[in-house]
Amino acid sequence: MTLGARFTGSLRTLTPADRGAILERGRADVDPVVEARVRGILEQVRKGGDDALLALTRELDRAELSSLEVPRAALEAALSRLDRGLCRALERAARNIERVQRAFLPSPVEVESEPGVWVARRADPLAAVGVYAPGGRAAYPSSVLMGVVPARAAGVGDVVVCSPAGPSGAPSDVVLAAAAIGGATRVFALGGAQAIAALAFGTQTVPRVDRIVGPGNAYVAEAKRQVAGVVGIDSPAGPSEILILADETADPAHLARELCAQAEHDPEASCVALLSSEELARAVADALAKSAPVRLDIVSASLSSRGAVLSYDDLEGALAFANEYAAEHLLLAVRDPSALLPRLRNAGTVFFGEGASVAFGDYMTGANHVLPTATAARSFSGLSSLDFVRWTTTQRIGRGAASNMADDVGLLASSEGLPAHAAAAAAFGGTAPGGEERAGPAARPSYAKMALYTSGRRPCAVDLSDNTNQRGAPPSALAVLGRAESESLARYPSHYADGLKRALAARLSIGADSIVTGCGSDDVLDSAIRAFAGPGDALAYSVPTFAMLPFFCHMNALEPRPVPLLGGERAHDIDADALLATGARVIYVCSPNNPTGTRASRAAIDRVVKDAPGLVILDEAYVEYSGESLVREASERGKLLVVRTLSKAWGLAGARIGFAVGPPALVSEVEKSRGPYKITRLAEEMAEAVVDHDHAWVEEGVREVLSARARFEAWLEGRGLAFVPSAANFVLVSVPDAAARATRLRALGVAVRPFPGLEGLGDALRISVGPWPLMERILPTLAEVLT
Repeated sequence: MTLGARFTGSLRTLTPADRGAILERGRADVDPVVEARVRGILEQVRKGGDDALLALTRELDRAELSSLEVPRAALEAALSRLDRGLCRALERAARNIERVQRAFLPSPVEVESEPGVWVARRADPLAAVGVYAPGGRAAYPSSVLMGVVPARAAGVGDVVVCSPAGPSGAPSDVVLAAAAIGGATRVFALGGAQAIAALAFGTQTVPRVDRIVGPGNAYVAEAKRQVAGVVGIDSPAGPSEILILADETADPAHLARELCAQAEHDPEASCVALLSSEELARAVADALAKSAPVRLDIVSASLSSRGAVLSYDDLEGALAFANEYAAEHLLLAVRDPSALLPRLRNAGTVFFGEGASVAFGDYMTGANHVLPTATAARSFSGLSSLDFVRWTTTQRIGRGAASNMADDVGLLASSEGLPAHAAAAAAFGGTAPGGEERAGPAARPSYAKMALYTSGRRPCAVDLSDNTNQRGAPPSALAVLGRAESESLARYPSHYADGLKRALAARLSIGADSIVTGCGSDDVLDSAIRAFAGPGDALAYSVPTFAMLPFFCHMNALEPRPVPLLGGERAHDIDADALLATGARVIYVCSPNNPTGTRASRAAIDRVVKDAPGLVILDEAYVEYSGESLVREASERGKLLVVRTLSKAWGLAGARIGFAVGPPALVSEVEKSRGPYKITRLAEEMAEAVVDHDHAWVEEGVREVLSARARFEAWLEGRGLAFVPSAANFVLVSVPDAAARATRLRALGVAVRPFPGLEGLGDALRISVGPWPLMERILPTLAEVLT
C-alpha cells in the first residue's frame, strides 16, 4: 500500500499564509491539562520519594517493580543477548559520538587584559547528569548513546539513565545494552514525568543530578520545563521536524525518502520541502504518492496534517523562511550548499553533501540527534559535550596591576554609591611596594606544565644511551666535510632542501613532492603536529613511547591522550580501538617503538589509518632494523605521514636530518608549518651524498647490528635477565632501580638510558647495540651491575 492521495500537502509557491501556518504548527503551547497533571506528579515524588515512584509506575506504566534500579549484571546480560551485528553498530556509533564530542570540548583560555591582570576560563564537568531514554512507541538505544556518551566524554562522574519499564519490569534489552556500551553508571526503570521528578529532586534511591537531558513525550517535556529552576535541562524538544531546501540538482526520490523518514517518528512530525521550481515540487509529490513506508499510518498522518511541498521564486525569501522556521533538521540539496551555509543561522543541525541523509545523523555521524524543535533553534543548540560542563573563571591580579587600576575602580564604585568597594580598591593605590617594576609577561599556560627537555646525556667512554650509529659517520659525509668550502657556511642554505628531496625521491622511487625534510625527525614531527592540530585539540599516542611527545603537546597547547600498549597475547602492540576512541586530531604511532623496540602490527596500523578522524603519523626512526616500512605506500594514503631519520642507521645524528613521506597535499601543509632554512647547507650536502652513495655502507652496518643484537639478547637470556625482544638497534632490559644502576654503569665507563616506571613494564634500561666487539668488551661491566 502506498501513500497515494493520503498526502495532501499544498503544491504552490510559498506564500505569507503558508509561512504563518507552518510556523504556527511549530509553536509549543503548553497544554493546561498536561501542565497540571505534571505539577501534581512532581509534587507527589518530591514528598513521597521511592514509594511515590513505585505507585506512579503501577498507575501510569502498568508495571510492577521489585526494584527501581536495574542491577549492573542485568545490563551485562542484556549486552550478551544482543544481536552481534546490532552490538557492533552501537559500538561504532558510540565511538563516533565520543570522537566528535571530545573534539568539541573547549580548551582552557587565559588572557592578559592589561599588564599584570590575567583572566582565565576553564570548563569543569558536572558531577552528575540524568539521561532520559524514551520507551513508549518503541525503544531508542541511539538516544541512550546520544545522552550518555557526550556526558562521559565531558568527564561527568555519574551518568544516570532513566527509561520506562517494560513487561519484564525493566527497560528493554536494547536500551540496557546501549547504556552498558555508552558507559552509564546507573540505570533506573522509570519513565514519564515521575522519572524527571526523581532526577531533579532525588529520592532514597535515585540520586539528584545537576542536569537532565534526552527526548520524551509531552509529559516528559513539560516536567523538564517545570524543574528547569531546580536543575539544568537541555533544549525544549517536541515532535520531529525537517525542512528541505532543494534546487533542480536534487533527486526527487531522495527528497521523498527524507520526508518519509522524519514523518515516521510521530503523527505530529512536521515535514516541509521548499523547492526551487513547481516542476521539482510536483516530482517530489509524485515520489511521495508512490512511497510505501512500513509505518504507513504514522507517515500518512504526519504528512497529511503537518507536511508541505512548496516551491519558491525568491531564494532570499526561502533563506529568510528557513531562519525563521529554525527547523530541527535542515537538509540542503542544492548545487552549492557551502554558499548558503553562512546565511543559515537557525537550525538544530544542517545536512549537505552527496550522501547527506538525516538518518546518518540520527545514528552514526557522531553529531547528536537530541535537537531543539518548535523554533527553539533560534536560541538553543543541539545536545553536545558542552551541555555537560560549566565554566569557572579565575582572575589573577598582580600588586602593580592592582595599584594601576585602583583610581579608576574607585571612581566607578563611587559613581554607583558603593563606598566600601571604592575603599577596597583604594587600599592598593599608589606605587607598588618598593617601587617595584611591573612583572614581565607570563608564558602561555601550557608552558607552565612543561620542564626543559633533557636526555641526561654526558660524555662517557662507551655511550650506549642515544641509539646512534656506533660505527661513526658514513664515508661520503666525511668526504663532503673534507672538501667543504667557506660558501657552505657563509651563505644561506636552500629553502626546503630540494636537492635532498630529489635524492630521497630517487632512492625511494616516489615523487619529490611527497617528501618534506627538517632539522631532525623531531622538527618534522613538530611541524606536522602544528599543521594539523590547533590549541585545545588532542594528540593521541601509545605509552611508553618517544619521550618528546608530551613536550610537543605542551609546546603546541594540545591535550595529550596517552594510551597504554596492549598486553597478553598482543603484548606491546598498539591499541587501535583505544587510540581511535580518543577522537584526537593527530594520532602518533612509533614502530619500531622507542623505548620498547617492538613493532606495531600491520593490522593495527591499517585500522588506525583507515578510521582516524585526522592525521596519522607513523614514526619509522628505527625501521632499517625491522625490515617492514610503509614509506613507499604513504604518498598514496590520504592521511598517513611516515617520518624517517638519517640519525640512526645512516650515521648522521650530528647533522640533524629528518624527513617524512605522505600525499603531496598533506606534505605541502607540513612544509608551510616547517618554514624555510631548517637544514644547513653543509648538512644537506652530506645527506645528499650519503643517500646517493652510501646505501651499501648502511646495509652492512644494519647487518652488524642485527647480528650483535641477537647475540646480546642470547647473553641476556642466559643470565636470566628479562628484556623485550627488539626490532630496533637497542634492547630494553627490565631491572629494578634503573636510575641507580645507570649511574653505577656510568661510573664504570658505560652510559645507558634509564627509564623508571615505564607503563606496563616498570623500571628498565635501554641499551643501544653496536658492533659485537664493542658489545663484547662491555659485557663484564653489564654483568657486574645488572646481575
